Amino acid sequence: MKSYPDALACVEQTEKISKLVPLAILGVLVGLPMLSSLLSFRLGEALFSGIIMFLIAGVVIKIVDAVILSSLRAVRYRGVANRLAAAVQAVPTAVSQWRSWWQGAPGALAVTQRGDLVVIDRSTNYEELWLHPSQISNVSVEREATQITNTRHGGRFTLGGASSSGLFGGYTFGGRSRSTTHTVETAFLEIRYQLERNGMTYTTVIPFGDDRRGADALCATISRLEHDAG
Repeated sequence: MKSYPDALACVEQTEKISKLVPLAILGVLVGLPMLSSLLSFRLGEALFSGIIMFLIAGVVIKIVDAVILSSLRAVRYRGVANRLAAAVQAVPTAVSQWRSWWQGAPGALAVTQRGDLVVIDRSTNYEELWLHPSQISNVSVEREATQITNTRHGGRFTLGGASSSGLFGGYTFGGRSRSTTHTVETAFLEIRYQLERNGMTYTTVIPFGDDRRGADALCATISRLEHDAG
């Protein structure tokens, strides 16, 4: 079984960075000030400053994750996904369909013309796994729905007249608010497989974003493999 240790090392290192950076921010912004106050026996100040700095640290962590860590993951995982895509397309048997992804953790798979499924991802520990259709226990398209609400506050604008808004009018708070909620659906394909009959079940998850048709198409292809094998 061919392995890709560089891909595994990249993912593990990136996951470690994503966990350590928030802890470091908490340590610097919360831990150090609290420790300083505790060493000076200022218990009330330590508790109060700890709560305030914890809230500030939460905001900082979100900003750092959105601006720095997410970009780092995207760049590194896309690079791994590109290498894995090249690997599944270069297998000894002709490939009829393939896909790679980087969201969550990078991976790639291919369906060969012979009817095998080749998978390289986190579930295989980045080893090239060849699955016979009989080893695939289930394949399904799942979806997640996220509701996003945007609220707009409308003020009153008055032209002319002597008022608290000014001679020439002005914006007054306290006007109407309007909220708009829309649902964002993301699709992903789940492939469950067993290396041995009645053995442990493993799961490969392939994200498709808003491409539900793409997920359905790949699901149909893999399901057809199972049907033909049966």
